[in-house]
Amino acid sequence: MRLASRAVLLLALGLPAGPASRALAAAPPDPPAPAAVLPNAVEEVAAAKARAALGTMPLAAAPTPNQQAWDVTAYDLDLAPSTATRMLWASARTRATVVSGPLLTLELDLDDTLRVDSVRVAGAPAPFTHALGLLTVTLGRAYLTGESVDLTVWYHGRPVSGAFGVAAFTDTTHNGAPLVWTLSEPYGARAWWPCKDHPEDKADSVSVRVTVPSGMTTVSNGRRVEASDDGTVAVTRWVERHPIATYLVSIASYAYVTSTDWYRPSPVDSMPIQFYFFPDTFPGTAAVSAEVKGMIAAYAARFGPYPFLDEKYGEAQFTWGGGMENQTITSLGNPASEYVAAHELTHMWWGDMVTCRDFHHIWLNEGFASYGPALWAEAQSGLSGYHAFMATSRYLGSGTIYVPADDDPIRIFNSSLTYNKASWVLHMLRHVLGDTVFFQALRAYGAEHRYGTATTEDFRDVCAAVSGRNLDAFFQEWIYGEYYPVYGASWVAAPAGGGWDVRVTLVQRQSWQLFWMPVDVAISTTGGSHTFVALDSLGAQTFTFHVAQPPTSVQIDPDEWILRTISNSGVEPAAAGGPELFPPRPNPARGATSFAFVLPRSGEVRLDVYDLRGAKVRSLVSGTLEAGAHVLPWDGRDAQGRSAPPGIYAVRLQSAGQSRSQRLVLVR
Repeated sequence: MRLASRAVLLLALGLPAGPASRALAAAPPDPPAPAAVLPNAVEEVAAAKARAALGTMPLAAAPTPNQQAWDVTAYDLDLAPSTATRMLWASARTRATVVSGPLLTLELDLDDTLRVDSVRVAGAPAPFTHALGLLTVTLGRAYLTGESVDLTVWYHGRPVSGAFGVAAFTDTTHNGAPLVWTLSEPYGARAWWPCKDHPEDKADSVSVRVTVPSGMTTVSNGRRVEASDDGTVAVTRWVERHPIATYLVSIASYAYVTSTDWYRPSPVDSMPIQFYFFPDTFPGTAAVSAEVKGMIAAYAARFGPYPFLDEKYGEAQFTWGGGMENQTITSLGNPASEYVAAHELTHMWWGDMVTCRDFHHIWLNEGFASYGPALWAEAQSGLSGYHAFMATSRYLGSGTIYVPADDDPIRIFNSSLTYNKASWVLHMLRHVLGDTVFFQALRAYGAEHRYGTATTEDFRDVCAAVSGRNLDAFFQEWIYGEYYPVYGASWVAAPAGGGWDVRVTLVQRQSWQLFWMPVDVAISTTGGSHTFVALDSLGAQTFTFHVAQPPTSVQIDPDEWILRTISNSGVEPAAAGGPELFPPRPNPARGATSFAFVLPRSGEVRLDVYDLRGAKVRSLVSGTLEAGAHVLPWDGRDAQGRSAPPGIYAVRLQSAGQSRSQRLVLVR
């Protein structure tokens, strides 16, 4: 009843019946249109992943209590896809360690479209049930904590098709020739093999053996340890010996044109970079392929050594837009797209080496990978290229970077939030911490969670430990909060101490939330320009900076290190205008709220609250105040100390013969 009453009240007032914190907020401007081709790469990658996931999202389910009782150590897959019938014949061996015994059964995620033929545990036949996407195997005895379980599943079927006919496991053709490829993020691995399909539990190793018709080349994760072609079938086996999440296990099989380049981290070390492309597109890929070793070097300098130096980096072409960062072997729809290649390569560190613990925190994968191309642009053309790239990915709309529900692929792979805005979090954090500390923090984060998983709080805590700073507010506002700050500013200068004191009043005009941010303040003088930092955290604050020569202008965040807007194109001298009164915060209010205002000069001030009839409810100040920013609270009570009834109120500021007003909604 309380919620319904509140909705009726807001609708009666002509306000949206959504969250109270947004009811009076002016709608933020739409994000700017992309200024160049660069953000299209992000849109392409995000949209492709979202569409590919749609068909397998019904398979998604949280880890069961049984699955939390064991830790996978290895998977061994033996796959024989029929390109003629589009059937998959396969076996999958799972080795696991019990972490919470006794364990009588073991549950694996497996889509119901696949038929289980038999199961063996420790070499002996084992009973099983398979329903509702869960394969439950009876182990034959109780396995105690610390014991190892070894089971193999033989199965066959046609893997489930997703949106637009695309499956996690796809058997199709290109130019009339058979093509097999996989794209399993976020929950698609269970569509083609039995596993614990959750990123929080990485297998220590995975072996993938694939049998396909003669003439096809198969590439997978890690290193190739077997390859043969007898004229009838081609058999290839790859082994990934670093921990890997299920959604990063992949295969791609086709009559590829292959080539190899080399990344040399030192004069005596080298790692192969292997390319597997369609013959018809191969000639147009050379320029971007030649850049890959430079990308690896640029990222290694920033993030630490390439995580899979003892294996490879590779790219395999498939018939899907965008790309997929399968561990050590990226799948690409367009290998000639430089910034998609840079994005997917970044994932080898952020997404593959360190993986989000669950898809609520997917920004730790995709936001980092979307930031990688900006660093590549910087490596090529300096900070100007870096800032130009970041400018194309600004997002000023609603929504949290944190994904509230991880069963919606459109939300998980939201290009605006998970990719673009998340990349701006890293851009801003870089300026908050400074270059040296920021990249030290990235390397420390990688070292602490190397080949493991992490959450937002894990990344926050590493950054805090390296920098010695409390970053709780930063991550709360930018990852779990919405929108951005809207800054306004004014300034006044006076001779002082043989130079000039410049008093800058900085206000946050938005009504949705306050942001703690260090804000660059650039003051131009007759003798040059000087940049200061205002540690801003309030609705209105005044900062004083000292310069040697007379000031001529002031700019706020001139290099755009903050995802923000500025309400005026320039920062005007305070004396040129009158007082400013900002929207109450919070608004609507359940009792207490506060009013921020700025005075260009000292003088008599009145701040009063009126009801809709024009009757004065409360006088908050009547007297002389100094120039600058002020914030006054109101406890929601009238002059007699009684709680003011719900409704609309007017707040009026009078100073220097001028009047300003704002509206406030009071709810109970």
